[in-house]
Amino acid sequence: MMLDALPTTHMESTPFPFPRALAVLLSVCLPAAAHAAPVMFTDYSDFYRSLGGALFPESGTSLAMPCTESPRQCLWATSMHQALRRYDQPLWTTPGDLPMTPPKGGLDVAFDGQALMVGARRWPMSRAVSLASPQWPSASETTIDPESLAAVTAWQRGTSVCLDMHYSSSGTAVRYTAVLLLHGERLYTLPPLFASCAGVREAPHGGFSYPSATYLGAEQENHPTGLQVDYVLSDGKTRVARYLLRFADQGDPYRFEATRSD
Repeated sequence: MMLDALPTTHMESTPFPFPRALAVLLSVCLPAAAHAAPVMFTDYSDFYRSLGGALFPESGTSLAMPCTESPRQCLWATSMHQALRRYDQPLWTTPGDLPMTPPKGGLDVAFDGQALMVGARRWPMSRAVSLASPQWPSASETTIDPESLAAVTAWQRGTSVCLDMHYSSSGTAVRYTAVLLLHGERLYTLPPLFASCAGVREAPHGGFSYPSATYLGAEQENHPTGLQVDYVLSDGKTRVARYLLRFADQGDPYRFEATRSD
């Protein structure tokens, strides 16, 4: 179900004047729109995609982590070609399913903890535009140890590339995902709370908007009742939509009802 979808009404001819017809139509449609039933979700990617306009609508590509043996240096990549370009070492520990070159037309990306690489080009994290508030963990990080990551998934659409990087963590730390977005020749880091490349949406004039989530409830992260998810343009200031997510069970943030609040 599309949370942003609005009902459309086909009107042919009416036996009464147009102003009265408009009044009747509004009296029916406005209460329905104002009190739309919440939609239940059990996955944040499903929620984000239900909003429509995803910048990356297709499935992502899982990266693998090869490591040199001595000295040990690791990175996440779609091919050994990317790994060898970064570290010219004779001895490697290589995942068995990592091809030497990516399939024709496939992703050719790598992440070495310091930069995103697409083909032979490199975008350092130290120059990335941070769209995350300083209050969030990892918001100001300019390096990430590749071995601290449990999984990395990449998306590409045109010249835009996005990485979801999930940390090896437990407890509430699993709610934070490092997301790198390359768009319009600039590298961005997105707010990490329940972050996903699936949440990035198209915006006018070739731009994008992204979700910025904050906890609801007096105790915030300790016992949240839900989330407020604001969609913000890449200027980091302009809010274009707001959604309220209410947890069905206070201790389970992965089962929630979502409504648009503006």
